[in-house]
Amino acid sequence: DSETRHTFTWTIHELLTSAQLAVEGRVMHHCVASYTRRCVSGEASIWSLRVQDMDAAEPEPYNVLTIALDTKKRIVTQARGRYNLQPFDRAGLAKQRRTGRPYLRLLRESARILRLWMDREGLTHG
Repeated sequence: DSETRHTFTWTIHELLTSAQLAVEGRVMHHCVASYTRRCVSGEASIWSLRVQDMDAAEPEPYNVLTIALDTKKRIVTQARGRYNLQPFDRAGLAKQRRTGRPYLRLLRESARILRLWMDREGLTHG
């Protein structure tokens, strides 16, 4: 990152259990746990885009974006950050203030990472 001069490592993890969905919802302040039934039926899958600051004393994964995927059509149906912010969301200034400037930089960068993942996996955005 040219602004912070830190090295970031991005990863994407599929959330496979209702407990993982509930944790993601709590961390991200949105209702991703409501997807449990669709995930169990195979209709949808949920993914968590995370980042680690490799220059931090103890690099901990940091959740940046939650991604909903229609598994049959291979379409990303939603991509939401904390408080349901979208990577280029200019609305919701109160929500943005709650997240802080460092998170908003990561959220904007997550759009590029999401696009790379979608291209690699042959996914489209719906």
